Amino acid sequence: MAGGTGLAGRDVVAEALRRGYQVRVLSRNIPTPDQQAFRHGAEYVRADVVSGEGLSQALSGVDVVIDTLDGRTGKARKFLSTGAANLTAAAAGAGVKRAVLLSIVNVDQGPLAYYRAKAAQERAYSDSATNTVIVRAAQFHNLVAGIACAASKARLFISLRGVSFQPIATTDVARALLDVATTAELPDGGMVTVGGPDVIPMREAAEACREHAGGKGRIVTVPVPGSVGRFFREGRMLTPGDPFGTVKFKDWLELQPR
Repeated sequence: MAGGTGLAGRDVVAEALRRGYQVRVLSRNIPTPDQQAFRHGAEYVRADVVSGEGLSQALSGVDVVIDTLDGRTGKARKFLSTGAANLTAAAAGAGVKRAVLLSIVNVDQGPLAYYRAKAAQERAYSDSATNTVIVRAAQFHNLVAGIACAASKARLFISLRGVSFQPIATTDVARALLDVATTAELPDGGMVTVGGPDVIPMREAAEACREHAGGKGRIVTVPVPGSVGRFFREGRMLTPGDPFGTVKFKDWLELQPR
């Protein structure tokens, strides 16, 4: 498991343990049992996908690799494709049977620099000698809530004009990744797309966040200009035919700290 200490990765580790699998987590920094990233029952080993240090040893005896590594900053984005190439090459050398990558819906069409970096990461997987599967997921609930609540301390809640999301819980994404990792047959085209149970307008998400915060405040509608705005308004991050997720946005929100 690469990226097993991150937001989605922690839920993948928990889901794999719940299903009774042995889990080895590759990380540059090993979490301690008192940290949020730690999952009891998993084995944590030190390895670096960018430098390649420790990869061969970490992948020894591994059957399947799941990769949820991410990179939001400019520096981290540059290393996504390098890390993917190193990880899949090491997996092939270690005899790993399958490698599964978490990516984003229509990432190859997105105008953001982050999307371009994730698309390059996908290409590294597609070019690998290892059997690979890419799971493209819609935006996480956390991201949608993060946008809507970005100015909540000032009692302002953000709605993006003309934009809807189909958010999915990271626990549902974890199920999708484990299903793909452990099924006997590879999916057609080596790719699976998953989204949440509902397509919700951004204003509805903002209203839900305001209610969760106590019901006070003003919703501010913000336009999204340029190619990014067109990408969002055209709904290219939606998966209406693939509602894999079961956790609705409002239900997820109710479980978050107030």
